[in-house]
Order: sequence, then C-alpha cells, then structure tokens
Amino acid sequence: MNQHKNNSIAKDKPHGLIPFYIPHAGCPQQCVFCNQHRIAAGGARASQVDVKATIDEYIGNERHEKYWEVAFYGGSFSALPEDLQRSLLEPAYEALQNGEIDAIRCSTRPDALGETEIALLKAYGVATVEIGVQSMDDTILTRAKRGHSSAEVVGAVQRLQEHGFTVGIQLLPGLPGENWHTLVNTAVAVAELMPDFVRIYPVLVIEDTELADDVRAGRYTPLTVAEAVTYSAFLKEYFEERHITVIRTGLQSTPELDAGIGLVGGPYEPAMGELVTNYQWLQRFLKILQAHSAAGLPMHSVTVLYPRQLTSKVRGEKQRNMKYLAECYADCTWQWYEQGSKKAKAMFEIKTNKFSDNVLLFIDNFRYNVI
Repeated sequence: MNQHKNNSIAKDKPHGLIPFYIPHAGCPQQCVFCNQHRIAAGGARASQVDVKATIDEYIGNERHEKYWEVAFYGGSFSALPEDLQRSLLEPAYEALQNGEIDAIRCSTRPDALGETEIALLKAYGVATVEIGVQSMDDTILTRAKRGHSSAEVVGAVQRLQEHGFTVGIQLLPGLPGENWHTLVNTAVAVAELMPDFVRIYPVLVIEDTELADDVRAGRYTPLTVAEAVTYSAFLKEYFEERHITVIRTGLQSTPELDAGIGLVGGPYEPAMGELVTNYQWLQRFLKILQAHSAAGLPMHSVTVLYPRQLTSKVRGEKQRNMKYLAECYADCTWQWYEQGSKKAKAMFEIKTNKFSDNVLLFIDNFRYNVI
C-alpha cells in the first residue's frame, strides 16, 4: 500500500473533518443543478489567512483523539489558479508535516485532473481526491452543462490511481434525461473504474438554478422520495457487491434545507441513507420469499432473526419493512426477534446453538441466510 493510502486510513480513531468550502470556485461554468452557496451553507470559507487558525481551532486539545483531515469542498479545487491552490494548501501541508493533522483531501472536476494538476496536489500531500462525476452518460452530462465527458472521467480516475491517490466519485441520480437504462450504464461504468468510495446524491432542485426554472416551466420533473430511494438503493447494492464503499447517500441536512428554504423540489429527506438501507434489506427478504414460493414450498410461518445493531435497518424506519411484508404475505404468521433475546433463545435453541452476525430468515422448517 502506498503512502497516500496509508495516510487516508483512520484506523480506530473517530474521524475529525476540518472542512473549507470554496463555493463554485474554479468551475468554468454553471451547471443546471448547482447553487453551491446554498448547499455549502455553514462551513468555514477557505482563505489563506484563516486555514491555519481554523485547523488549530478544530483540533484544540484533541490532537490524539481523532484522525484529523483537512478537506477543501464545494468547488473545483484543482481548477483554481495555481497560486491560489498553493496558498490554501501550504498551511494545511505544514500542519501535515508537523504531525498536527493526518490527511488532506479535496473535491474537483474530472477535466481539471491532468498530470500537472495532479502533480501539484501530490506535492502538497493531498491523499484523497473526490471527483464530481454526476453521470457517465454523455447526453445527460451535456444537458446538465457539466462541460466534461465520461471519457475525461475515465482518464482522471486512472491517472489518480496511477499516482496512488484514494479516489472518490460523486453521482447525482435523477438529472434531466435519467432513466433506468442510463442509471445502470453509469453504475457499470463507475464500477469498472474501481474507485475507493462513492457518494450518491439524488438531485435536489435548488433555488436560483436553471433546473429550478425548468421545474417551473414544466420541462423537468424531480424524483420523488420513493424514486430516489429505489435509484440509490440499486446503485449502493451494485457497488457494495463489487466491494466499492458507498460512504454517503443523500445530501447532508442543514437547517435551511430542513426548513425548505431555497428548495424548489426534489427528494430531500434527512434520513435518505436510512431509507435506502431499509429498502436494500426489504429487497433481500423479497428475493428469498419469492424464490421459496417459486420452488413450490409451503409458507405458513416466517421468522426474522437479526443482531441488535441491525434492528432499525432490518425492521425499517417506523417498522416500514415489517408492515410491508405483513401486508404482502398476509397469509403468513410473521415474527421478528433480536438475536440473544429470551424469545429467540427459546425458539431457536434446537435449530442452532450459536448465531452469527447474519440476518436469518426461517420459513416454516427452512432456514435462509439473508445477505
């Protein structure tokens, strides 16, 4: 494992992020969906003067309590003028060299990651680069006015990987022109690049954007929450099956977004990540139940056995999975037990003496591992 990869591993310490936002800085044009000034509200504004002071303020007396990482978010960092990049990176790199922080990361666009730009980031100790990819469909990228192609994404990721960077990809399912065909093609294309992680942000329509104008004119219909959950769950499952970590699903909530301020439409849901995970578990249950029925096997009693740490994920927010399955399979008796509980031990002590961390599904006398 290379030096950059080692620096990006948080080991057993909690992650301490020191974010600096540079809304829209470096971007050559305005994407139809973008209003970074609203999305990045509340973060420290990046400037040469306060980077060092902000690092000291965040760390305080907790230097050894967390894995500290400086992050430049919000714009296209590597597209900034070189002297501005250096002025922002210098105090962060100094803190890295002095052992005051553990890592530096930035976000940028794929067409601003040539060999020259990558060399500058590498020289200042940047270990992780997140790329705003959004889609791997060129028609969608053109409609969104991204200003780059899917081929440029491939080249940028490959160059970063050759230089040993940890690479993240950000996707925006639900852009104008998106459908299941384009979504699946994007998933396949991204997975082939084998990034270290992915973020999934279903498209929100923010005020003062071209997309907001399109909604009002009837030219664009945002995703519903249900559609966003379905799209995101597919992407998350697809990547996880290929050992690509999805570190976030859904835009992080802010007081402004929670109040609906500046939000014209789209699937804003503070618990989007939880809803997507709930949906993943529901699909796993349905796959087993449908296969059991297709085999012509009886189904009178269904019992779900799960570890405590998966309770909310398996049962669903407000028990939505429990309710849905009970309605779909109303002829069955449903029981849900936490592993280790008295009821579970009494009921399953004959079938097994030790439960793993897996979720188990018992249909009459058949036992299935839900994976």
